[in-house]
Amino acid sequence: MRKTPFVIGLFAVGAIVCGGAGSATREATAVVAKIQTGGRPCGIAGTPGRVWVTDAESAELLRLDPATNRVVARTKLDTTPCELRYAFGSLWVVTQSGRIDRVDPATGEVVARISVGVVSYDVAAGGGSIWITNREGQTIQRIDPTTNRVVKTVRFPRSGKPAGVAWAAGAVWVGDDYGSSVYRLDPRTYKLAPVRSGGSGASWLAANGNTLWVSNTFSGSVTKIDARRRKRVKTVKVGDSPVNLDVVGGSVWVPCDRDDTLWRINRATGKVVERLATARNPAVVAGAEGDVWASMHEAGAVWRIHAS
Repeated sequence: MRKTPFVIGLFAVGAIVCGGAGSATREATAVVAKIQTGGRPCGIAGTPGRVWVTDAESAELLRLDPATNRVVARTKLDTTPCELRYAFGSLWVVTQSGRIDRVDPATGEVVARISVGVVSYDVAAGGGSIWITNREGQTIQRIDPTTNRVVKTVRFPRSGKPAGVAWAAGAVWVGDDYGSSVYRLDPRTYKLAPVRSGGSGASWLAANGNTLWVSNTFSGSVTKIDARRRKRVKTVKVGDSPVNLDVVGGSVWVPCDRDDTLWRINRATGKVVERLATARNPAVVAGAEGDVWASMHEAGAVWRIHAS
């Protein structure tokens, strides 16, 4: 999403452009629906038969029915929600209010509000725990989902701003909003070790098994890292300001929020296979119901994209 004081401040049908850096053959992609949500849609997550979207402006959690592609329910959340994850039978919603909201997906109701650090940014699950980053508090926190309590707070390097977080190869990985490295956090010793990303603004992360993908926001690139060996494998050029990327099926989907594009990278080859024009400010992508869902932060919409 765009870097603004607000911190949160992420294609038309047939607008598929192939070519460009490292591109390969054209992939088949279609926009299935453009769902008008209003507000500022941000994070996305799927649960069986449901898709959930946070609205950072109205502080609500929206439930979408994938059968009708409509908003069917809304839940009030704490101020400025964005990223969310489905884990341990719940939805975990990061807000910038100093709390993380735990939501029961069966009812859509908030069942716990957990006090955390200042301006939380992202959330991941791994090692039997929930992990969140607090950008302005410069901390990473570990939450026990059985007690809904923070059990450990780890200080981030003083020069950095913790951003995206992911679990890969048995460890927590944390992006740095302004740095050129990502950090591996050992869940046993809580020691942080930097791994160079090959770009600047190594902020947002997506994991797939032992592979980590990093959005280098300032340098317009995405880096593939072997998380087990802790080494950079490849860096791929994409658009202007890549942000909250995700791995869906055999592809890595990368929203670039300053040039309003969505890039598709083949997960196996590391090559760009598509560049798609989007609505204004694509923010977050996630997989659900066999499709790719992308929030258009400043356009007040969520797009559902089918890719073969």
